[in-house]
Amino acid sequence: MDARRIGADADVLIAGAGPAGCAAAIVCAAAGLRTVLAERAPGPLARPGEALHPGAETLLARLLPDGFEDAVGARHEGITVGWGAAPRFEPFGQDGNGSWRGFQVNRQRLDALLLDRARKAGADVRLGCRALEPVVEGGAVTGVRFNGAAAPLRTTTVIDATGRARWLSRALGLAGPPRSPRLLIRYGYAAGSCPERDAAPAIVADRAGWTWTARVAPERYQWMRLDFVPVQSQRSGLPEEFAGLVPEGPARAADVSWRLCPAAAGPGWFLAGDAGVLLDPASSHGVLRALLSGWTAGSLTAAVANRAQEAERAAGAYQQWLHEGAERDMAHLSARYAQLGACGFG
Repeated sequence: MDARRIGADADVLIAGAGPAGCAAAIVCAAAGLRTVLAERAPGPLARPGEALHPGAETLLARLLPDGFEDAVGARHEGITVGWGAAPRFEPFGQDGNGSWRGFQVNRQRLDALLLDRARKAGADVRLGCRALEPVVEGGAVTGVRFNGAAAPLRTTTVIDATGRARWLSRALGLAGPPRSPRLLIRYGYAAGSCPERDAAPAIVADRAGWTWTARVAPERYQWMRLDFVPVQSQRSGLPEEFAGLVPEGPARAADVSWRLCPAAAGPGWFLAGDAGVLLDPASSHGVLRALLSGWTAGSLTAAVANRAQEAERAAGAYQQWLHEGAERDMAHLSARYAQLGACGFG
């Protein structure tokens, strides 16, 4: 065993218990690593519902072998798309087993299932535990100081999965500038019946921005609106197609300006999920990227710990994989936004 592991309190410390952090914790704990999963919140929080591509089902089935149906609110065979043109239904595809189906998940339930799976896999889950600063020795991250702890937790690897907080990259001075104009989404939920939206979600875009609408559970719908030029008072209510529904509280907002950390991995650390790459929801890869990056960072951490791979090579491979996927998504979205005449893209 590596001497660093003998003197450490844990083999891996994962900050953040969303999909990325839980995926990493499940993989690391299942590989026999002493895994600590720290989350500053007291438990899974309510987050906007996510429409997942059918391709996410295989990965979720591996992470949650006992099933994830409890988190699924609706299934659909495609998406209605109106990108500067008349809306039309675009199916996901099919194979010998029938049509591929995406699904809407309740993020709070999904996160709870993943957290429980990480705990059962052997991870030491610590809720209400906030990472304050990393311990850096010899150019490598070797530990983390937490709120309320007298001494830092010593570990051989740290995985930052704290999402938009980007805790580790900020602490290491690695946070890069935004890769897009400032982008804000406003979103909310409504109750009632909208048969037009029951079969499939829809994304409809014009020169001002785009609107997403979807049924996320029986008699419950979600909407999102991104304006290329952020507005304060216009479009503050429900989309027109939801005019007959009852809003569930006021609309909320989130900054989804694109970010890509210049370094996604280094000596003793990885960035996973939104901590490494943040794109707006039109990319449709948010939760899938979080799960994949957590899985990949966890697998590479286990490979390095078990001496199946060199640490430097693992960090380089991870960075290349994460950056290539992010740049591809940014180029695709930039081209689509430029088609609409949005400034600052393409």
